[in-house]
Amino acid sequence: MALLAVAGCDGGAGGAAEPSPSTAASRSYTSQSFGVPLTITVPTSLGSRPVSDTRTFLTWVKSGNKVRFLLPVVVYRPGGGGSPENPPTTYKGYVAYLHEQSGYHANWRDEKATTIGGRAATLLTGSTNEPMDGSFGCPTAEGDPDEDCYGLQPDNDFRVAVIDAPGRPLVAWTPVETTQVVDTAPAFERFEGMLRTLTFR
Repeated sequence: MALLAVAGCDGGAGGAAEPSPSTAASRSYTSQSFGVPLTITVPTSLGSRPVSDTRTFLTWVKSGNKVRFLLPVVVYRPGGGGSPENPPTTYKGYVAYLHEQSGYHANWRDEKATTIGGRAATLLTGSTNEPMDGSFGCPTAEGDPDEDCYGLQPDNDFRVAVIDAPGRPLVAWTPVETTQVVDTAPAFERFEGMLRTLTFR
């Protein structure tokens, strides 16, 4: 999905979202460097390979469509004074951390408990009327929250998954720019379809 010039904004669907793996050509991808090794089936509409596969960040970006997996190194807690903090270390702690953001412009809805890769997970949809740069976290400790980190952004709906991955919480999401796309369902279905194929190694 090249990385955005302003990665923290993480907006822009760039047109109609692609169909889910169940209805589109797809291929299996096994992570090379990601800190929680995984295999996932990816629609070819997202490209044959991710644009980033590092120890903390795995992401596909193509034609405005984005799917991201992050192991946060630091987070910028809304209302935290703009200083980086250590991320929650447990799945339940990270879900609670997202819930806390409701007091700082985050609007969470359509939440459900599920399993992904045989692990406990929570799916929820988020939006905001104010930029929340770094509220999901950053792939490096030195990242600029405005440029190198991720969080909810205005004019976007995010379908977010928090997974109780081995050893640490894993957050994944797909954003849809609602000024460009009226119906977020195709992108959200594609994302959840990918998650249903995820296995941890």
